[in-house]
Amino acid sequence: MSPDGEGAPRRQVHAAALLIVAGVLVLFVPAGDEGRVLVPISEGHGLSAVDGIGAGLLAVGGTWLEVLVVRRLPYLALPPRALFALGLLAGLGVGLLVASVFAGFFWWWAVGAATLGTALLVLVPLTARR
Repeated sequence: MSPDGEGAPRRQVHAAALLIVAGVLVLFVPAGDEGRVLVPISEGHGLSAVDGIGAGLLAVGGTWLEVLVVRRLPYLALPPRALFALGLLAGLGVGLLVASVFAGFFWWWAVGAATLGTALLVLVPLTARR
C-alpha cells in the first residue's frame, strides 16, 4: 500500500478488482474452447491452460485485495463482533468453494461464492473509502 496521496488505496483497490474481473472473464470461456485438460482435479473438474491464466489473475488480484483489506483493517474501526462475523462468513465461503471442487459438492460453489462475496462487499468499499 502506497502512502503517497489520499487516493492511493482506492486506486489499488480498483486495480486489484480489475485483475479479479479479468480472471473471472477468462474463466467464463466455454469448456469446448479451453483446450485439453492439463491437470485433472476430480470427476468433471480439470485445469486447462486457459483456466490456469484465469486462476493466476484471480490469485494475484485476490491476494492483493486481501493484503489491502488486512492492512487497512485497524482504520476501519469495526466492532469485534462484526469482524468475527465477516471472518466466519468469508471462511465458510472459501471452505465451500474448495469442498465443491475436491469433494463433489457440485452446486455448493454458488453458496460459497455468495457468502465470500457478501463479506467482500462489506469490507472492500470500506477499505477503498478510508
